[in-house]
Amino acid sequence: MQQNESLRDRKRRLARTATQRAAIELCLEHGVDAVSVEMICDVVGISPRTFYNYFGTREIALIGDEKPLPTEEQIEAFIAREGVSDVEAFAELMSQVWVDAQPDRDLYRLRRRLLDANAELAGANWARITRAREQYAAIVRRRLVVTAPGRDAAALDSDAALVVHIAMGILQVAARGWACHEDEPDLDSLVTDLFPQLRRLTQATPALSPTA
Repeated sequence: MQQNESLRDRKRRLARTATQRAAIELCLEHGVDAVSVEMICDVVGISPRTFYNYFGTREIALIGDEKPLPTEEQIEAFIAREGVSDVEAFAELMSQVWVDAQPDRDLYRLRRRLLDANAELAGANWARITRAREQYAAIVRRRLVVTAPGRDAAALDSDAALVVHIAMGILQVAARGWACHEDEPDLDSLVTDLFPQLRRLTQATPALSPTA
């Protein structure tokens, strides 16, 4: 159970997860266009009214909610984080946001299969990712204003976008490992384990000694 999550909220979260799983499994079996909200509701045992209360649209049930955002408290801690690079600080922040959202591993795998099989849904998902990354870049920019004062707006925007893309790439690599194996540790541990590799790959390669 999430911290401070009430029993009612937990039941709602689990019911939403079960509904999403049923919707995706039906689409994988019959095709997206053949699956109606009524079919999904019949499998799960809920009314269409409850379905729309959970999701608003069928598409949201299939591709998931908007990408999660950190709380203001988490953002302030990210801005104040010392001793690590901007990329590491942001990757740490977003891995914690992911963990707080309590992703379901089986649902994550099913959704990846569906998105790989349906270009229209994949496009809708990419549009959400683009919107989220714009919001993430604004958060990173707040840190850069503090850590790199005096830089012009264009440089701040460019650096913020680069930090987001690198950090989200780290999260994607970690998420693939998390999704593929049942015994993998939590996502934030996987992300942390990738930092030494990131530092190695982004350091200058030592010059080779000339051969005799």
